[in-house]
Order: sequence, then structure tokens, then C-alpha cells
Amino acid sequence: MTTSPTVASASSRSTTYTPTTSEAQAYALLQATSDACMAKLYLSKGNIAAARRKAVQLLKALQVLEVQQ
Repeated sequence: MTTSPTVASASSRSTTYTPTTSEAQAYALLQATSDACMAKLYLSKGNIAAARRKAVQLLKALQVLEVQQ
């Protein structure tokens, strides 16, 4: 019977990634653009509830952008 090799635990490795400020800003801008496009699409289809939800998400993304600057 052979013994299995010892493997480093996944929990002992650091897997957290902290984005830089410019990366976080780029992501927030991308999110805001996406939310605006989706809100427009939902409005054009008459889906007011979904457009409202996307508009709220858009405002949150814009707020994140404002805080980071």
C-alpha cells in the first residue's frame, strides 16, 4: 500500500484579489453602461418594472463611480 502525497490545503493559499482603483472604476463604468442599455431595452418593450429595477442598479453604479473619484 502506497501513501498519497501531501497536498497543500487550498485554504492556506491566499485567493483574494483586490482590484486597483482604475479597475474598480472601469468595472463600475461598464456596469453603469450595461444597466442603462438594459433599462432602455426594457422600456422599449414596455416592461416598466424591469426598467425601474435596472434604473436603480444604474444609480447605484453611478454612486460607486462618484465615491471612487
